[in-house]
Amino acid sequence: MNWKRVALLVAGSLVTVVLLGGALLTFLVLRLDVRGEIERNVEAATGRDLTINGSVGVSYWPVLGLKARDVTLANVEGGRAPAFIAADEIDIGVELRPLLDREVNVRRLVFQRPQVALEVDAEGQPNWLLRPQVSTTPPPTTTPSPAPQPGPVDASRTSLRSVRINDGEVSFFDARRGAGWTVGEVDIATALTSLNAPMSAQGSVRYNDHEVKVEANIAQPGAAIRGELTQLVLNIESDVLTAEFRGQTVAASGELAGTVRASGPSLRELASWTGTPLQTPVGFEQFAVTGRLTIGGGAYSFSNAGFAVDQVRGRGDFVLSELRDRPYLSGRIELFDFDLNPYLSGQAPPATEGQAEAAAAMPDAGQASRPTAEIATVAAAPRAVDVREAPSETPIDFSGLKALNADLELVTHAVLIQHMRVDASRLNLVLNNGYMAATVHNVSLYGGSGRGRFEIDAREPAARMTQDLAFTNLDAQNFLTDAFNYAGIEGRAELSLNVRVQGRTQSEMINGADGYAHIEVVTGVLHGVDLGGVATTIRNALRGELIAPEAQTPFQGLSATFAIADGVLASDSLSMNTADLRIPGVAVIDLPNRRLDARLAPRSPRGGVVVPFAARGPFGELMYAHDISGRALADITPRIAQVEAASRASTRAVSP
Repeated sequence: MNWKRVALLVAGSLVTVVLLGGALLTFLVLRLDVRGEIERNVEAATGRDLTINGSVGVSYWPVLGLKARDVTLANVEGGRAPAFIAADEIDIGVELRPLLDREVNVRRLVFQRPQVALEVDAEGQPNWLLRPQVSTTPPPTTTPSPAPQPGPVDASRTSLRSVRINDGEVSFFDARRGAGWTVGEVDIATALTSLNAPMSAQGSVRYNDHEVKVEANIAQPGAAIRGELTQLVLNIESDVLTAEFRGQTVAASGELAGTVRASGPSLRELASWTGTPLQTPVGFEQFAVTGRLTIGGGAYSFSNAGFAVDQVRGRGDFVLSELRDRPYLSGRIELFDFDLNPYLSGQAPPATEGQAEAAAAMPDAGQASRPTAEIATVAAAPRAVDVREAPSETPIDFSGLKALNADLELVTHAVLIQHMRVDASRLNLVLNNGYMAATVHNVSLYGGSGRGRFEIDAREPAARMTQDLAFTNLDAQNFLTDAFNYAGIEGRAELSLNVRVQGRTQSEMINGADGYAHIEVVTGVLHGVDLGGVATTIRNALRGELIAPEAQTPFQGLSATFAIADGVLASDSLSMNTADLRIPGVAVIDLPNRRLDARLAPRSPRGGVVVPFAARGPFGELMYAHDISGRALADITPRIAQVEAASRASTRAVSP
């Protein structure tokens, strides 16, 4: 027998053995109810019914492989979705050798187009906790004990070398809130050496037309499956949000707690992407936030957080949730120097870079009193009332008040509002669907302070505003210049306002202003006129030096209480005291027509001739003339009474 024949016989024998072994294995597999075995084992491990509606295929090399089509795993009883998991195909490859030691080494586990329905019921119970079936029926005592059977596979000795989800869909619904979300095109890859060993997963999903790259590291997957606490590191990257979370999670409730660092190019786009759009046309663009975050019950709770939005920087402890289909912000927030004018004017704030770094580098509590940036007056910013310019007819955009709902304790550093600079403030602020109410506990401005309350109701096209504010020790000249563009009074002032306005434009609001105002100025100067000279010799009032810009009237006190109705201010208690004169008077300031009518009756304690006189005319073009006959007084007094009556009627109309 030559070597060729021996080789052929040996090869033939090996082929015959392989064919016989394969035929025997195939015969055994065919005799087994593979579909039923899979369903029974999964049901025992999860406590859920598994249904394989499609074909089941088996392969033997290089691993034991099972491929099942059209597979569903049942949802919990009373669940919203018909199935917890439904997949077009599941492909499993298990190494043969470890099975002899009751270990499961999965070479591959691939889900093709799975649909996963995550749910939380009205009692807060999630549907993703899988509980193995436990038999409660005791074995019969009258029959012999059955022969020992191989024990179940130890899940702690299960490893998954490669797990993939291809083109999946994951949905979530919370019955407590009646809200949820869906992500598609889920492509995730992971591996698992043990349920008690760290697991890493990477991949991408698509949510609301944006691709999101996801990387997660779970310290103990087994604990997550059982609904126990486990450490979690999560990184998210997309064109609307970049975020890093480090903390822990309780899978049973879906809660997260840990530190977060997040940023993005547009907060408005992020809010719209997450389903709670901000109702504002400008601002709320580049943003960043760092701090400790807790997620649970549909709320995001931040503590010791630093944040930056547009050019606004701040810090605080606050909760972001949802109320009436809008973002709802509550808590305590401290804001550093910023310009409010872009949000009032509808113009986009200037773009800034490095907001994530700015948010991460928030000053500590010891630096809270020091501003973090300087703000400068914007020359183009309007004023609420400008005595040198006609009021605007442009509609005022209050849509920013509808951007979100809020209940905040707010502390601010320097804030620029129109031309006015507020150095610091502390207030409680409530926002509700376009209605804002603020209780000002303290505000520092122009060397003085103030307190009070103001409201803006922009729920109707014609917005209503109410101001009930009191200020003390103000730098009168700087305050009146920035507020009204009038620099004619110098001194320290006390001012109280109780004013209501309504309208769509600045002009409408001025024309509809009602209420009261009181002002007192001490140790000051009235610029632009020498009232002493005018009162002494009315003829001299025609000379330029008495009514020129450089003319002035020093005084010890100036005060007046005004009734306000339909934009007209009227006072019968005007009073000025100079070193030589006591000057009582009456005045009507007509803001809609931009006109002043005043009558002053000087009195000299030292004797001498003084003449009552009137100052009348458009703002900036006043004419002075004597009023010995009392004609101006007779003209002005009825108008004051008319305004006071209208003001009282308006006050009664709005009183509760």
